[in-house]
Amino acid sequence: MKETVDMPHTQAVEPNIIPGRFLGRVAVVTGGAQGIGAAVALRLTREGARVVLADIDGQAMQATARKIAMDGGCVELIACDVRRRCEVEEMVGHAADIMGHIDILIHSAGVCRPVAFIETDESLWNETLDTNLKGAYLVSRSVVPHMIRRGGGSLVFIASTNSYEGEMMQAPYNASKGGLYLLSKTLARELGPYGIRSNSVGPGFIRTRLSEPFLREAAFINKYLNPDDPAIPLGRFGVPEDVTGPVLFLASDDAAFVNGAMLLVDGGQLA
Repeated sequence: MKETVDMPHTQAVEPNIIPGRFLGRVAVVTGGAQGIGAAVALRLTREGARVVLADIDGQAMQATARKIAMDGGCVELIACDVRRRCEVEEMVGHAADIMGHIDILIHSAGVCRPVAFIETDESLWNETLDTNLKGAYLVSRSVVPHMIRRGGGSLVFIASTNSYEGEMMQAPYNASKGGLYLLSKTLARELGPYGIRSNSVGPGFIRTRLSEPFLREAAFINKYLNPDDPAIPLGRFGVPEDVTGPVLFLASDDAAFVNGAMLLVDGGQLA
């Protein structure tokens, strides 16, 4: 039996909200129902953007939308499975119709399930690659023509430290995030002439529903937060709010000359 602990190993983060930074901008956030996507969507609305949440989890999406609405933000919900081209095209078309245009895409939809490589079946491989990588292709492929007509835009992909580092028990996830990073760089080269920037953010261990089981294992915590030799020099795991600032920076005019970059948000894990 694995030894477990019940310690947060995180600290509250108070975002430095910049009011009005995204006034007049429309952002589509895939995987916006919870976790990093939900935190990014909330902060975008707090800084003036109108946001479209696109997710497969309708119930969680409704809960996030209520939080945004109570905070005074403007949000629209569109159910969408990013693995399915017809749903993606319908979602993007509907978003453009109801909002008038699309300026920003945040692709946060993703899945992660740890399995030893010799036990990884084709179904898990396809689900992971289809969501994390094919989904990014389908959504950006549908959004980009709208941005070209608008004269520019910003794509931000939620990649991972696993884009660089091959973590054990994560073959499909590692492959998908490595591919996502290179997709982002490719789009930076191809779409730059249209005024469209493409960047990615590489979170390390962020406390979300998907990562919670790992963060309750004493051996896992000791590996990354051992005070004598911590894998994460800052000595804590991240929370979704840690990622929102880097994402919004890349989406904003403050990053007007940043294109094809990966911004690591990992507490120094890959330093």
